[in-house]
Amino acid sequence: MGSILYRYRIDYVFFISFGVFITVLLALITWISYTLSAREQATSTSYYQQGMLLELNKQLTAQMRNVEQSSLAVSLNSAFVDYLTLKGDYYTRNKARDTLAKDYLTPLVNSSPSIQSLQVYVDSPTLTDRQADVQFLPLASIREEPWYAAAERADSVWIGEREVSSAQGYDQALGFVRRINSKDGVNIGVLVINLKAKVLEDILNGNQANPSRLLFDTGGRLMLRTGRTAVPPGVYEQAEGGAGGPASDAGHRRISLPDHSSPATDALMVWSRSFPDGWTLVELTPWREITSASRKLAKTLAIVGGTAGLLALGFTLVLSRRFTRPIRELLQLMSGYALNRSVQTYPTRYHNEFGSLFGGYRKLVERIEELYASLELQYKAQREAEIRALQAMINPHFLYNTLDQLNWMAIEAGQDRISHVLELMGRMFRIGLSNGESFIPLEDELMHTECYLQIQQLKWGEGLHYSIDCPSELRALLVPKLTIQPFVENAVIHGFHGRRTGTVAIRVQEHPEGVRLTVTDDGRGLPDGWETKPRRKTGGYGIRNVKDRVKAMFGPPYGVELTARENGDGTEARILLPRLTRKPDEGGGDGHVENRSRR
Repeated sequence: MGSILYRYRIDYVFFISFGVFITVLLALITWISYTLSAREQATSTSYYQQGMLLELNKQLTAQMRNVEQSSLAVSLNSAFVDYLTLKGDYYTRNKARDTLAKDYLTPLVNSSPSIQSLQVYVDSPTLTDRQADVQFLPLASIREEPWYAAAERADSVWIGEREVSSAQGYDQALGFVRRINSKDGVNIGVLVINLKAKVLEDILNGNQANPSRLLFDTGGRLMLRTGRTAVPPGVYEQAEGGAGGPASDAGHRRISLPDHSSPATDALMVWSRSFPDGWTLVELTPWREITSASRKLAKTLAIVGGTAGLLALGFTLVLSRRFTRPIRELLQLMSGYALNRSVQTYPTRYHNEFGSLFGGYRKLVERIEELYASLELQYKAQREAEIRALQAMINPHFLYNTLDQLNWMAIEAGQDRISHVLELMGRMFRIGLSNGESFIPLEDELMHTECYLQIQQLKWGEGLHYSIDCPSELRALLVPKLTIQPFVENAVIHGFHGRRTGTVAIRVQEHPEGVRLTVTDDGRGLPDGWETKPRRKTGGYGIRNVKDRVKAMFGPPYGVELTARENGDGTEARILLPRLTRKPDEGGGDGHVENRSRR
């Protein structure tokens, strides 16, 4: 027997030894019996439930028709309309409200066992009890209601189940919203009739104990539900036609729905649509309840087949142990290597699929060892890079401290001019370091640029003039570091080249998209064809860096624009940035941006 396992294909041994034919035949008979029986059970159940849903649909339609007609009658009531358009002092409007509620609205609520309360949204209502049967609420507060989006563009609409305040606390209710317009079409109020959800649930339950039924409106919104079965996603779309199937007034389908005890539980979905409203009533019944009898039949067949299979168990037991022996050997090799990476001797007596497994595992271990060696080299290189990065962080601080020492030396030597230059350079380095921050206040950015201009003034004398115009309320906004200074430097070095005088103007303005920084000079201006010239191998990195950073950080419509001045003398650089009040997060978020309109 051992030589057979070592020489021949394992699938042949399985085929001959375990009697696959008998097992497959038994499984096929069991499955066919279960499938046919379950299909018959589902068909008969769906016919019964469709009749039940059709009758429930009629009852629900009648109940909701009464509510819609009541809301229409209220909207046409002259006393109600007069109250909505009433102008006057608080006492007059309060008295009119009490009269309307007492003589008309409250009796309307009390006369219908299904109506829980009325909510009237009107301009400048007088104070009312939020737990009263009739509530008068400010019309402006309707925008805060979660159902406002559904009712905004409709004259009347049903809204789904929600909590409504009452004298007993909070109760579940289904609402009907109707907009009240004046004769010239102006909205003067909104009427909401809250229907007791318990009344509709009793209708949906019928004479059954807690069935799982769902009520959808024509837009597919869930209005009401009974039972504890989870609502599967896309259940309304499946009732509308499923995967390319035709929509129908009634039908049934087997679906899967989420369940807390298992990844998915099958259920029978039966639906019925009412006309002319088009509302859809869906009932979900766990497939396990429908196919309980079919499972019993399948279980009986399985027991009979299992008894027959026991006759072959003794023979297969010995064979399976011999079959799993090489697998256990391979597991021992894998466990030993996983614990201490010890490489053991691999068996060579197998010449079939087991031999291929041992050979493949050996090659895999060799490859893992190569990867371990490669990872050690990468880890060493990474540590060296981290040390170099830490050293690079020390160098700017060392340079700043050195400038500070040189400043004191210049002061002691009486070199006030050099001391002033070193002090300005120290400020620029301090702002440039900014503790490693990429975004700094606009105040610091302008100070950094002004330090650079003051240094240039020491060189130019009275020939260089500059101005900075920035409203105080904008100076606290955050901007990317080193945004303005490259444009000023470009104006001084290139725009004023060969001249003894020059003027630079920096202006910060609010913009509909955020904030705009403008740098203007009266220098040589932009040469002809500057937009089409190829990039130089040296120079121009400051402005190019600002453009690339703004584009990468924010995207359109933000960016940098260079244009010639209208009179032909000088250049104007316009930088459009978002209005940032705090720095963007490290994960790539935008932070808090005011008046921002991304496109």
